[in-house]
Amino acid sequence: MTTTDLLVSLTATDYYILARLFAGLDWDGLHPSLAIRLLLSKLDARSHEDKAFLQRMLGRENMVQVLKVDPDSIPPEQHQTRTISFLPPALPESAQLSDNQIQQAQTVGHWLNDYVSWSGQSANETPMNFHVGAGLYLLSVAIGRRLFVQAPWQQQIFRNLYVMIVAVSTYYRKSAGLNLARQIAQDSIPHMLLPQPGSPENFMSMLGGVLPPNFNDLPDVDQKRLKLGMRFAAQRGLIRDEISGLFKAFGRDYMAGLKELIMTLYDCPAYLDSITNNKGIVIIKDAGLSILGAATPAELSTALTVGDWFNGNLARFALLTPEADYSVRPSNPSTNTTDLTKRLKYLHEQLPVEPDRIPAWSLSADIWDLCLNYEKALREMTAPESSLDDRLRAIYGRLHVQAIKVAILLSASDWADNPVSNKPIVTESHWYRAQVIVEEWRQSAHRLLSDLGNHSEVRLENRILSFLSETGGVATVRETYRSLRSLRKPVVEALKALEADGKVMKIDLPPKPGVRSEAYRLVEAD
Repeated sequence: MTTTDLLVSLTATDYYILARLFAGLDWDGLHPSLAIRLLLSKLDARSHEDKAFLQRMLGRENMVQVLKVDPDSIPPEQHQTRTISFLPPALPESAQLSDNQIQQAQTVGHWLNDYVSWSGQSANETPMNFHVGAGLYLLSVAIGRRLFVQAPWQQQIFRNLYVMIVAVSTYYRKSAGLNLARQIAQDSIPHMLLPQPGSPENFMSMLGGVLPPNFNDLPDVDQKRLKLGMRFAAQRGLIRDEISGLFKAFGRDYMAGLKELIMTLYDCPAYLDSITNNKGIVIIKDAGLSILGAATPAELSTALTVGDWFNGNLARFALLTPEADYSVRPSNPSTNTTDLTKRLKYLHEQLPVEPDRIPAWSLSADIWDLCLNYEKALREMTAPESSLDDRLRAIYGRLHVQAIKVAILLSASDWADNPVSNKPIVTESHWYRAQVIVEEWRQSAHRLLSDLGNHSEVRLENRILSFLSETGGVATVRETYRSLRSLRKPVVEALKALEADGKVMKIDLPPKPGVRSEAYRLVEAD
């Protein structure tokens, strides 16, 4: 959480709570905003060091407001936060896994289990959902584009994943989880990590196996790594700590075409070419890009467009939020990652590579009755007359494909640990484990919608209510959006929503020559 985050979200109640905290008084029964609640949950109000840290986090402007509050005064009237609920519908019984199937699911995915156990103790405050997603991403990068299954609907499904972890800053330690995944990749398969993308043209060049212009100036170890990576040029993985910046870049002229390129690469085309201004034609062969990124709900809400939900862009991502039963685990960090890295490297090296090409193995998969049953259940939930939020329909439409990808990853890692056959075999147990994981991703997508709602429209509504309360219950539209440092349009829309909810009412102010003032009053102020 940054000082900027706090500046836009503090309420009158927040200032009152902080004033009492610094005065050594309790604030039981009061309800701070999300930012302050998360911040105070990590601090000891009796510690002088923690109080000093809190003052630095708040910054001068907020501390001035805190000092203006009499901690012994009557607390400000609290307006109940309107929470948007996005509860996921339950799977029909026909698609739910039985207790026996869930037990079978626990018998597969041993490398993933070991990775999550290690990372979950090393980054003990990072949600377990994030570690699971990172572990699957690592398996995906190690495999490249060398494994697929042939689906009954005549589609080759490869193992690549786009994973986005979303949570507020600081509290959930997203970067800690990403750093562990990056560490394992760098220690085992460093050549399979892509540099950060610049322009679409440079990104195309990297995927096409074009070495950077300064290649000869790089240290020998980096030259060796890049040369090895060129064999898997379009099959590598990208790790980005603030992926919302990538979504923001999609709308800029110099990044035109990047969104479409990333969407296309998800489907692992065997051939893709493009004419560039500086490098001529760039040819991408055997694409299989994987992405692991992190974002905050606040940043993501400003970076996404409505189209991102409906055009399949977000539907390609596993959208991971903290699990519903999140809790901090005991810390037991270990620097011994030899077993994890050795097994991941072995998986990478056991899959086929030939001198002039990288072939792909078609895997046996006896999962199609289960898969089609799951897809049918999801499809029924997206029916036009269903109550499912329209933004989730495209996500539901791809969940069965994501489950197939996860099943491939689990199968490959188990095969590398115990190669009893010439190729990995995707079994029903692998599907069971994959469905368990993807069902958590479905729940997570619903939580993300709630988080985004509470960090945009609902947060603005609560800021407006707090502002009106502080100004005596009445303010003009102009006063409101200028004081909140917001654009006029979203404030007007929020005021209309609050009016519809019966929380504010539009009133007429005495006219001024040449001036038409729109104003709103808190209903409670009457």
